[in-house]
Amino acid sequence: MTEELPIPQDKLEGREKFAVEFGPVVALFAGYLFNERVGPALDRLFGSDLFAGDGGQLFTGLALFLPAFAIAFLYSVIRTKRVAPVLAVTGAMALGMGILTFVFQDKRFFYIKPTIVYGLIALILTVGVATKKNFLKLLFDGAIELSEAAWRTLTIRIIGFHVVAALANEILWRTLTTGCVTGADCGGEAVWLTVKSIGFPIAYVLFMVAQAPLIMKDQDLETQGE
Repeated sequence: MTEELPIPQDKLEGREKFAVEFGPVVALFAGYLFNERVGPALDRLFGSDLFAGDGGQLFTGLALFLPAFAIAFLYSVIRTKRVAPVLAVTGAMALGMGILTFVFQDKRFFYIKPTIVYGLIALILTVGVATKKNFLKLLFDGAIELSEAAWRTLTIRIIGFHVVAALANEILWRTLTTGCVTGADCGGEAVWLTVKSIGFPIAYVLFMVAQAPLIMKDQDLETQGE
């Protein structure tokens, strides 16, 4: 019997990785910031008054974000020959909540998306800790090697971060977007969008940098034990 060879898997790096991760975000901000130009064209295309009207900036941004995200997702799958777990979760939520935002013309579906994503990741990791399954190692996809004790500690810390992030998003969108849920213009929406798209990722990077002592100490112990 002929053995099946494993399909080689590639990882996105450099410009490819940056384009896949931030390209859709750039499209979102481009639509939001240049709504006066893009919005009327979209209204003519779809025969609507959703994009160019008051509060249409987010709808215009989403109209550019969704296809950009779909393209980035497909490119990542084709290029790496696999579906990354985190990308699968965020992809399903981004596309699903974005579509619901348009179907019901209600921005709350998009406002609440980060809360659901952060909460879902926290729940999955919590189940992993309870059942002694190392789900975090799967999410990191071989980026680092740690002992089981260090993985557990890091998992608990990351659960805490995602719980805090979920609560923070709930507080922010409910505070900043009051009065602009179904279409009315609202200056706080731009602040929320900036925090969601830029602030939270920066906070996550800083959080992970703060975990460096734990990772380095564990790797040193693993090296001494060899």
